[in-house]
Parts: sequence; structure tokens; C-alpha cells
Amino acid sequence: MKASGRASAGVTLAPSSQQTGGVGEDIRLYAGIVPQLHLGIVIWHLENLKDPRTFRLIFANPSAKKYLSVSETVYGKTMADIFPKLFDTQLPKIFQEVARAGEVKDLGEFRYDDDKVRDGIFAGRVYPLPDHRVCLSFEDLTEQRKAARPGFNQAQLLDLVTDAIFVRDMDGRVTYWNQSAERMYGWTKQEMLGQSTFEVLKTECPIAIEEVQKILLRDGHWEGKLSHAKKDGTRITVASHWTLQRDETGRPVGWFQINEDVTEKRRAEEARRESEEGLRLLVDGVKDYAIIRLDLSGQVVTWNLGASRIKGYLKEEIIGKHFSVFYPPEDIASGKPEEALRIAAQEGRYEEEGWRVRKDGSRFLAQAIITALRDEAGQLRGFAKVTGDITERRAVEKARQEAQVLQQRTTEITLLSQLGALLHACLTTDEAFKVFGQFAPRLFTSESGALYILSPSRNVLESASVWGDFPAGEQVFRPDDCWAIRSGRMHYVEEPSSAILCPHLRGAAVAHVCVPMAAQGDSLGILHVHSNPVRSSGSKEGLRPLSDSKRQLATAVAEQVGLALANLKLRETLRVLSVRDPLTGLFNRRFMQESLERELRRAAAPAGRSEGFCWMSTISSNSTIPTATRRATSSYAS
Repeated sequence: MKASGRASAGVTLAPSSQQTGGVGEDIRLYAGIVPQLHLGIVIWHLENLKDPRTFRLIFANPSAKKYLSVSETVYGKTMADIFPKLFDTQLPKIFQEVARAGEVKDLGEFRYDDDKVRDGIFAGRVYPLPDHRVCLSFEDLTEQRKAARPGFNQAQLLDLVTDAIFVRDMDGRVTYWNQSAERMYGWTKQEMLGQSTFEVLKTECPIAIEEVQKILLRDGHWEGKLSHAKKDGTRITVASHWTLQRDETGRPVGWFQINEDVTEKRRAEEARRESEEGLRLLVDGVKDYAIIRLDLSGQVVTWNLGASRIKGYLKEEIIGKHFSVFYPPEDIASGKPEEALRIAAQEGRYEEEGWRVRKDGSRFLAQAIITALRDEAGQLRGFAKVTGDITERRAVEKARQEAQVLQQRTTEITLLSQLGALLHACLTTDEAFKVFGQFAPRLFTSESGALYILSPSRNVLESASVWGDFPAGEQVFRPDDCWAIRSGRMHYVEEPSSAILCPHLRGAAVAHVCVPMAAQGDSLGILHVHSNPVRSSGSKEGLRPLSDSKRQLATAVAEQVGLALANLKLRETLRVLSVRDPLTGLFNRRFMQESLERELRRAAAPAGRSEGFCWMSTISSNSTIPTATRRATSSYAS
């Protein structure tokens, strides 16, 4: 039994204190009054006040007989015999309490189903009668409640929806509860029928429930957010929609309610609002960057503290103005601001470094990033623009780069000086090539190359020294295969695909330079230097041009090497002339005498050794000097 607290219509059957007739007369009196009532009237007599199973049926009016499927033949039988399932409810105990206490008991609405009793929803009240008798008056509300709730087929459809749907009567008692409501709240349909959702769900409403009901009666519907408690005690937020239900006569009989669980959505909205608020506070607090939002036309919508500091405008001065006011006149004339928005809208992002103008007209170097803002549907809603003043940073970077260049030049000059000193100290060309091979990687750290020397026959160039990742070029080639040898000047190629290449490189696709080496008008060879390819993350090679400083360094190195080789060549020539006769090419007298004295000293130095020395010289027959001179010397150590 589930009571609703709603008093049903009924009649007072208890006799007044002035009635003195017997009980039989009272029963006959009641029997004459109530047969035509639509209410069901049943009178029970409790024989033993301590045992409700001793209730005996003594009267039922026609309406009660129809509802309960009983007749006069069961008069005198006990309640336990007629309605045994009734003792599974609290009704017998309630009847017993009324008989003992003599007070009326309102049963409210309850549902009862028995093999004999038609299943339905009833509203009843129990009245005390003399001599431990009780009278039950009840009204069948089944059809009325069916009119106020969805039909069977409609109820099946409502069980398929994901929202909680239930129907309540005008007293707030549940008359329909779909399966989604069971899943959402945890209470079953049997548990909720006849209950007040306001009490069970502990409803919290932004306005008073009474006010909601007034709106419902006035407008026929209401919607809003409610907070409900589930069976496990957790609270959820629902978007609730109420619709007033009326019967055929237009009388309000209840309301239809649909609840959607928006707890996660509300939490997400709160998290989003908190995130947006946190982001707003963060953006507003940034001082080193101008962070603004633009609408689709480029008008300023938001403005942070950093924007005021960098650009000089107050928020109230700039909101609503076009962002082109930050550009120099020449950029405005060329349509650069509009072009920036167009690229950002198409590609999602636009980035550049350029000059911008402050409120006072002064210019600063800025790094600007414009990002397209789109909604969940991909619709463009505006732009976010971040600008940083990089004037000072660029000045620092420029000073640092200049210092690095100066340091590099100092290192190169030092190495070049050391190279020149060692080259001039070399006695042979082989020594010179070894010295060059040690210094070349230190002078050209990001480049590769080779030193080619012209052969004595002057018909081929041969590589004498190689460093770095030298490409597969010719190691021996003809002088005509190098444009530097042909022209007698430096040949530089920055873009191999569009320049004239030296045949000896065999199409190497790198920036390179060939510098001729010459001394006193005599060609000695070439110095070849090329840049190493730049490898990206995608394993693609890119071209790196040779800077002016590297080309100048290559020229200086070529001059040093050429001068050293020329000096070595001249030194060799002078040495030959000092020991050989210029006419005959034979060793001269001075060389012979020095050699004789050296050998004599060597022969006389160690003890226990004997040496012999023979000197022969042949002179032209036309000379007055004897044709042959022989001298033998022997010495023996004592």
C-alpha cells in the first residue's frame, strides 16, 4: 500500500452519541443510505482486538461488490478467508488500529491487486463504528489516473527515450515513471508510484515550487534547471520541462515532466567558464605581449595590458577600431593588413616580422602572429593576434652576431698567419701539402674542398690535398675543365641549377668556388671549396651558399699557398744553380770540394774503420783542365 495523503470523498458512517438503537438497526440504516453511492462501502467486525485476522465481513454496498467481486454469500467470513493477500499489506493493521482507537484513518491513494479484486488505484478512508466495527469507504481512481498518464503504446515508446519521463497528479504524486527515470535516479517504477518527487528526489529549484505550479497553471508549461538527489545520494542537475495535463473537461489532472541529465554538461560549462576566466585573467596580466582579438572585419574586440604597454593605446581608445592603425602608412597603402587576415583565414595562421606604429607615431620592430578562430562547426568567428616588441632583442642578436663574426675573423686571421708561417718554413712541396691538409678543416669548418696542383708538364691538374666530405669529382683533369684556370679569376657558383659548372665537378649540386693560384704570372693550380649540404628532418638536402667572408678567406688561402709554392720552386731553382754548372748541368767545383771535405771528416771520425773515396770529374775536351783527375785517399785508424 502506498498512501498519497490525498483525502478521498466519503461519508461519515459513525453514529452520533444520541443514537441508542441496536447494531442491527444501524446496519440496516447504512444499507438503506449507501447502495446508490459510487463509493465502495465495506463494513468489518473485529472479534478479537488483538488479532486482525478475526475481521469478519458484515456488509458491502453494490459498488464495493463490483470492485471486490464479492456477494452476500461471503458475509460472516473472515478477512483472511476472503482476501488472504490483503495481509501482505498494512491495511489489516490499519483497520485494527481504527477499531481500537476509534479515530478516522485516511489511506490516501494505494494500489491493490488480488485474484478476486480488480487491479487498480484506489483512494480510501477507514471510519470507526460501534462494537469494534470499521467502515472502509474507497473510490476507484484507475480510469482517472489512466487519463492523466500516457497510454500503453505511448508508454512503451517513452521507455525508449534516454530522458527521464514521469507523470504526476495535481498533488505531486507519481502516476507514471519510465525506464530512463529508473536508470537516472535509481528508483524503480514500483517504488515511485504514488510518491512525491519533491520529497523523494529532494528537489532544489531556483524558484519556489508553488511559483512553478502557478506558472504551469497559467501558461501550461514551465522549464528550468533543477537539482535532484539519486537513490545513492549523489546529486545531479537536470534540464526539466513540465507540461500541464487536462482531462476531457479541461480540468487539470496532473503534469507531464521530462528531465535531461545535464550534470556533465553543466560541469563542462563551468570548467569552460573557469578556463575562459583563467585565460582572460592570464591574457590581461601579460605585459610583454600584445594579445588582442579581432572580429571578422579586423575590428579590435579585446585588449590586454601588454597591448597598452607596447602600442600605447588605452582599452577604451582602441576597442572598435581597425587593427590597421598599428601598421605604417606604406603597409596600409599596399593592403598588408587585409592580406594578413586573408592568409590567416585560409591557412589558419599568419606570422611575420615587420615595423609597427605606436600611438605616438614611433616605430618598433614587431613579431606578429594572427590565428583564425573557428567554432565547433568550423565557422570562422574572428582572429587572435599576438604581437611582441622585438626591437631590443634584434639589437642584441645583431650585436651578438657581429661579435661572433668578429671572433671568427680573428680566428681565421690567426690560423691564416700560422699557415703562412709554416708554409714558408717548408723545404718541399710535400711538406707544404701536409701543412695545408691540417689547416684546411680548421679554416673551412662547414665546407669541403681540395687543392689541385698543375703538373710539371702543365697539361693536367692533380689533387694534392683533400678535406671534408668532398664529392665524387675528378681527381685528375685537364686545365680546360676549370673555368677559374681558363679565366684566371675566381669562379663562384651559388645556384648550381642555373649557373655554369666546371666540368671537373661532374655536376655536383652544391654552392662552390674555384680560386686560381698563381705567382709572378705563373699558374700553379686551383683551390676548390664547396658548402656541405644542409640535411633536414625529412632527409632532404638543402643548399647553403658560401658567404662573402668564406670566399674572401678562400682567396687569401689560395694566395698564401700559391706564394709558398712559388717560393719553394724558386728556392729549389737557386739551390740547383748553387751546386751545378749552368752550362753543363754538372756539379761545380765548390760542391765537389765541400763534398770531399765532408766525406774526409766522416772517414776520419770513427776508430777501427777504413774508408776509401774516389772522385772523378770529366771535363769537356776543349777545356784546358786535364781530362781526368784521380785522387785516392786511404786512412786506417791506429
